[in-house]
This record gives sequence, C-alpha cells and structure tokens, in this order.
Amino acid sequence: MPGPDFAPLLAHRAVRLLAAAAGSTPCHLVGGALRDQALGLSVHDLDAVSAGRGIAIAQDLARALPARLVPLGGKEFAAYRLVASGLTLDLWDREETTLEEDLARRDLTINAIALDLATGAVTDPFGGLEDLERKILRATTPESIAGDPLRVLRLARLLVQLPGFAADGGTVELARASSPGLPEIAPERIRDELARIVGDEEAAVGVGMLGRVGVYPGLWIDRLGEVAPIGEVVGQLEVFKSVWVGGEGRAGLPVSASAHFGRWALLFAGLSKLGGAPTEALERFRVRGYLAKSETVAIGRLLALASLPGQPPERRLFLHRLGRELWPVAAAVLAARGTAASEDLEDLANLARTEGDQVFDPPRLVSAEEVQALLGLSPGRDLGRALSTLREAQVRGEVRTRAEAEAFLRGSGLAGSPPG
Repeated sequence: MPGPDFAPLLAHRAVRLLAAAAGSTPCHLVGGALRDQALGLSVHDLDAVSAGRGIAIAQDLARALPARLVPLGGKEFAAYRLVASGLTLDLWDREETTLEEDLARRDLTINAIALDLATGAVTDPFGGLEDLERKILRATTPESIAGDPLRVLRLARLLVQLPGFAADGGTVELARASSPGLPEIAPERIRDELARIVGDEEAAVGVGMLGRVGVYPGLWIDRLGEVAPIGEVVGQLEVFKSVWVGGEGRAGLPVSASAHFGRWALLFAGLSKLGGAPTEALERFRVRGYLAKSETVAIGRLLALASLPGQPPERRLFLHRLGRELWPVAAAVLAARGTAASEDLEDLANLARTEGDQVFDPPRLVSAEEVQALLGLSPGRDLGRALSTLREAQVRGEVRTRAEAEAFLRGSGLAGSPPG
C-alpha cells in the first residue's frame, strides 16, 4: 500500500525557504505537520530539526520569510521559533544527537516521523505511519511520557483533535503512572492543555481519557493517579454537545462562544459525587493558575444554578442575570444535568428571541431625576434601590411604558418621607 504523499509539504513556501537556508546541513520536518498531512488534515504550524547550524539557519529563514525570530531554548538547548503571517515554525538544532535519537524523545509514534527536506526520504523508526493507518496513539518509548508528565494531557488532547483514534493500552498505563508528576509542570502549560481539551466540542472524549489516567478528578481533588467512575460526567458532556449539534441546536439555543464555561462547570459539578467540593476545587484551580479569575467567576455563576425557573417572569430574570452570551450555556448545562427538558429550552429560546431587548437591556423609561421628583428622594441608596426595582419590574414584563413606570413607582412603597 503506498505511503502518504508528503510532496505538498515540500512545496510549501516556508519549507522551500528552510531547505535553502539549511543548504548542505541535514534538515527534516518532524511531528504534527507530517501526521496531519498523512491524515488529510489542514497543516498550520511546522516543526523542523537540523543537524547543526541552528541559529544561522533560523536567522537566514527569518530574513527570507520574513519572520520574527524568538529563541526558545535559552542556555539549555538550541531551539528557535519563527513567527510570520499565518505561520509558526519551530526549529530545533539536534547538534550531536542522531535523527533517530531525536525522534525517540518524542511523545507518540505518530509524531516521531521525519521528512528529509533535500531528498524527500521518510524516516519512521517506531512505526508511526502504521499507527496512523491503524488510528492508534502509542508511546514512542516507555520513557517518552514519564520524562514529561504534561504528555499525559497531550494524550487526551490528541484524542479530541484526531477523531476516531484510540490509545494503546500500554500507553494508557504509562500515562496513569506519570500523572502524579503533573503538579511539577508550569501551571500555564497545564492551563493551555486543559483549555484545548475542555474548549473542544468533543471534550467528552478527552475527559474520558483523563479519567482513565487518574487526572480527572485527581487533579481537581489532589489525588492524581486514582481512577474513579466518571461515566455520568462524560455522559453529561455528550448531552451538552448534543444541544448544539448542527449549529443552532435542537432546542433552538443560539451557539455561544462561552460554551467552554459550561463544560468546565459540568466537570466541577461532577466532583460532588466523586469525593470533592466543586467550589473549593474551582478556587484551587484559580490559585494554581489553571484558570483565570474571570473564568472562575463565569464558571461559578453556572455552578450556582440548580434548575430552570418555571414561571415566565422568573425565566425573564434568569435570562437577564446571565446575559446574552451566558444564558444559552446555562440552559445547556441544566439540560445536561437533567434539570431542564427540551421544551423548557425551546420556551427559553423563544422568549430570548421575541423579548430579547426588553429582557437583556430594557430601555430607561424615566430618568433618575424624574424618579427623585416623583418619590421625593435624595441621591443615594434609596434612589438606587428605586431604579433597580423598576428595572427588575421591566425585565419581568410588568412595566413596559412610561405611564406604567410612574404608576409602579407610586405604588411601590419606595417614596421618601414627607418633610416635617
């Protein structure tokens, strides 16, 4: 059976310029670009290794592209990132290391394939091309995951990124044995990997793997490496995904750019049945740097929801308090947890569609000065309470006109005391 066609990679402008900059120095494309090309996926970023002259090649390529050159390795190793319009290329100088030794340090066999820029020859010492065909994620060596516990998260992320792939059983065991080392990894690296897993609509697949290797709920409850039954949480993530299948969901919910907050909320909420406290774990994630404060605020608001209000006025307040961006996520979370039926979501979506402006940002019917005069109030807390009470009445649909607003205020009991 013929192997994958890597000719398009060799024809890529950046690759041709890299080959020219390398000249007679052996230089190879490696890693994800070859994997994605073989799978027929879009190739965005490139990784390459050279047998010496790394800085000279990087400088020549930066001028030719042109690109911004960023040293990555410091004093420990020679690595350079070139950032151009629509492209990032990382170049590693393997120096005295052989190509096979360099490939052996990579996480998975499907990322341990190299393409010679001068000859087009493929080097595949660990059977990565066969594993690509079999759709298997397999550790390159027993040490390739133990040496960098972050690769435990990458294993889960690749299952999200590569539909239809499965992890080799031995690789799963290696990952589980390595997961207790995750706290030693820089928080921002953990944050980025988790964000890519939870941020994808196929997050359930990745979380399923995190469960198999003891990262979920282990990282959340400080018991890394322990495996717990997480089938209910994975099932909720699948329901959450189904709400938005095909864009506008089956319940008519608008697609939200904040959907990842809903997945995070389901993961934290699931801790209540897995030996952990959701809000405590959320704060722990913030302190450790796995989530930003603004993210924990949004997730916390979703965690606080128990059910969808039943009556129209309260549903209007539900929409208003969550806002245009977060309410669809909240509705999907409640559906995933079994506390909101499809007809409830449809009703909520219809309410948001027909009454959106009135619910989310009701118009000001009377000014603060007019409220002062009407109720005999001075600027301060009482005036603020009167304005907020009126706004809530508008959101609930009880007040829609100026005349109704004035009548509501007169009957609200908020008027100031008459002068003595």
